[in-house]
Amino acid sequence: MAVLCKNCAGKLIFNPASQKLECSTCGSSFRPEDVEDVYASKSAKYYDTRVYVCSHCGAEVITSDTEASTFCVYCGNPAIVFSRISREYRPDGLIPFKITKEQAISNITKKFLNNPIVPKEVAGKCRPENIRGIYVPYWVINAKFTEADFLSGVVKRGKSSETRYYSRACETQLRNVPIDGSRILNDDTSLKLEPFYLEDSKDFDEDYLNGFYSNTSDLRFFDLRESAAKRCHKLVSEEVIKSIPSNARDVKIRDTIYWVDIEDDPIYMMMPVWFFTFKYKGKPYTILVNGQTGKVVGTLPWQSKRIVAIAGSLFIAITALVSFLFMAWMHNINNLFVFAVAILITGGMAIFTKVITGLKKIYRNLRLTQSEGIFNFVKKRQV
Repeated sequence: MAVLCKNCAGKLIFNPASQKLECSTCGSSFRPEDVEDVYASKSAKYYDTRVYVCSHCGAEVITSDTEASTFCVYCGNPAIVFSRISREYRPDGLIPFKITKEQAISNITKKFLNNPIVPKEVAGKCRPENIRGIYVPYWVINAKFTEADFLSGVVKRGKSSETRYYSRACETQLRNVPIDGSRILNDDTSLKLEPFYLEDSKDFDEDYLNGFYSNTSDLRFFDLRESAAKRCHKLVSEEVIKSIPSNARDVKIRDTIYWVDIEDDPIYMMMPVWFFTFKYKGKPYTILVNGQTGKVVGTLPWQSKRIVAIAGSLFIAITALVSFLFMAWMHNINNLFVFAVAILITGGMAIFTKVITGLKKIYRNLRLTQSEGIFNFVKKRQV
């Protein structure tokens, strides 16, 4: 429900920059803990949200009254009408947005939009109306975790190499492990968003939601336990691999068994994330920005012809330099000059290798960015 300014009855919106509720009508500002909503009870198990429907595209939007009455977040049409009240399970706490919408746009621009291979029409889509602040559900757990691994690594012996095998077993206590609370949001994507720093967390208060969307967890306890086991395994397996002697390379876990026991009651938290969603050539794209730290996750589509042109030009330049170096060697041209050309060739090949490696990384991120699941999370799961 909307919280109104006590000075002019205007709607209050939470501003990440000031960490206060601000009134756009009279300019008054208040700390969330100092604002009392007569319709809300902080001890209640559930809290009320408002459901709106767009009469133009039929999209259903569940959000604070302060945001949904402006325009449809899907089609941009202003014809939004109230539908019903929905009761949602009350979280234990949340981390308020610290990064503003303008800062999120700036971070995306610095990371992607100044790159010449990004299409101009994509850069034009990074506007405030396409950036949405969504509180994403997480469960924070304490767990007892046990794991046993069988690994292999290649060790060099003289001029030959041999494969060696290792075994590791451990039992550990893990505390304050964040688990993504939505089955729709890709786990790999949510992992890339981290870390979230729990020292900034607040007791849940609906006032922090004013001006933002939020989503509720759809995990059953069985799902939570499974997700927790996978997350703990990822954390522990990274340390297990580090424990193998440094002279071993290509270390891999061949076989593993692990289990987790969740201790205490899981803490239900809401984490702040900015979503930049758009479609390009019929494909969905979603860039995420951690609303607490500003970390950007995902990548943008690129112009294939421009990449081919750049790579081709670099390849031709390297080929020409190699040919020149060969001719110089054949005709005994000044050694210093030849040495300088050799350095240029080496540098060019290093750049070319880095470009190829970078493209592979971009492609992996692009698969996450183009995830229909994430796109639908923003479009259908906003509550």
